[in-house]
Amino acid sequence: MNSWIRSITLAVVFALAGAFSASLWLEIRSEVPVATEAVSAEWEGRRIRVEVLNGAGVDELARQATERLRRRGFDVVYYGNAPEFGRDTSEAIARLGIVEPARRVADALRLRKVSHRPDKNLFLDVTVILGSDWADAGGERAEGGQDDAMLAGGALWWARIKGAAGRLWPG
Repeated sequence: MNSWIRSITLAVVFALAGAFSASLWLEIRSEVPVATEAVSAEWEGRRIRVEVLNGAGVDELARQATERLRRRGFDVVYYGNAPEFGRDTSEAIARLGIVEPARRVADALRLRKVSHRPDKNLFLDVTVILGSDWADAGGERAEGGQDDAMLAGGALWWARIKGAAGRLWPG
């Protein structure tokens, strides 16, 4: 009887480990692949104007994102803190009638969320509000001095596993 319980327990443990591995693998495979080509920082013949706001409350986060965008040719006209901290999800907000410039900025920063809230009073194309998701993924890369080329190697798989695990088991 004792060996029977031990066998059942081992079978359940192996089944749970297999289910965990399969769900993690499927989540990683369902991710949108990282673009290998450069993101165009121009729209309609001019550089895309961006403001970057730190909504996570992590020191230097907006500056890190600004440096990354400027290296890619975007015109960051302002960076600083958002009115409120504690934001979880980063977002690129289209400020014109067209979403494409915000998508390009989101691609350059690897943001998943793009929204459309036109504001003709702002003299810019896109507002980026950084959350703790970018601080956990993008901020560490920028702070550590790694460029995107480094992610194509060994660090990419770990970033993808962390992202997939975070989506499967938030919190």
